[in-house]
Amino acid sequence: MRRNMQEVLERWGRWAASEEYCSLVDWPAMSVTPGRKPEAGKPGCSDEDGLAIDTCVAHMSTVRHAEDILILGQRFIGGRTTRFIAEAMDIPRFNVTRSLRSSEEFLEGCLVAMAVRLDMDPIVVLPEPLADVQKPMLIF
Repeated sequence: MRRNMQEVLERWGRWAASEEYCSLVDWPAMSVTPGRKPEAGKPGCSDEDGLAIDTCVAHMSTVRHAEDILILGQRFIGGRTTRFIAEAMDIPRFNVTRSLRSSEEFLEGCLVAMAVRLDMDPIVVLPEPLADVQKPMLIF
């Protein structure tokens, strides 16, 4: 099952920004503060989903560079753009997007390995591609 991890992390970021002591990662020590106010009409995630994703992020913090965790927090909790993060950290924007992509893949793999079913799955699950379906061939 493939999930739209950007949507999952956006919802987790809104949840993490609205909760006080939600995270297993010490974001304030990493200078990640919410740069956005909770947006009306845009849903966060449930506490169970938030804690499951937070557990994966905490696991990621033990195996990845602190810079990758900081970029993840700035983007999804802080609500910063990739351009803003790149300029603030004085690194190329390509490195920021590459770090975000690899973080998304790591977190998706972690959720799959732990066999976590999220409450938001009906909304964020991507349709499975059809396998072994041949396209019709026109013969003239």
